[in-house]
Amino acid sequence: MLSISAACGYAIGSCADANAGVQALPRCKLNVGMAGLHAETLPYNSRMKTQFEERFGFLISDVGRLSGKRFDDLAKSSVDLTRAQCRVLAYLSHYGDINQARLADLLEVAPISAGRLLDRMEEGGWIERTANPQDRRERQVHMTAKAERTLGKARKVGDEVALEALNGFSDEEAAQLIALLQRVRGNLSRLVDR
Repeated sequence: MLSISAACGYAIGSCADANAGVQALPRCKLNVGMAGLHAETLPYNSRMKTQFEERFGFLISDVGRLSGKRFDDLAKSSVDLTRAQCRVLAYLSHYGDINQARLADLLEVAPISAGRLLDRMEEGGWIERTANPQDRRERQVHMTAKAERTLGKARKVGDEVALEALNGFSDEEAAQLIALLQRVRGNLSRLVDR
């Protein structure tokens, strides 16, 4: 019986062209059957680039990582909240009062992690949680006036990060980028947020 790490090594070893290096790895799928574990090469999508600098998912993630770090740097002096707490307030501002489970989903964290984050925010007077009258097991989250005042400061920090990120872009290019990203989000939302 192969371990998971051995199976992954087997899949990479059997799919990779040893002379081509990591950049030429085809996509692989592990199959487990009566005959054991084997790797099957999947068709390569020639529109998908192998270089990280040209890969859509990598670029989106890396831009998000860099923007977040820059936000943290700038926010230290003007906003008395963490980036995660600012995201909570931004989602509440956009969606209105929502339940903790939906908020955890939007933040991409486990419900218990979201609960701890919201506990700290409630203790700080940033949010309030109330029972849903239709379902007492569910807790609705809403912003306080204190949070609404601070959200403006967080938005200013976000605007400054955007200006820095879009440095050298014309107004038309910046608007086009935003429009294209909105289309990408729409495409993925139709598949993910069903």
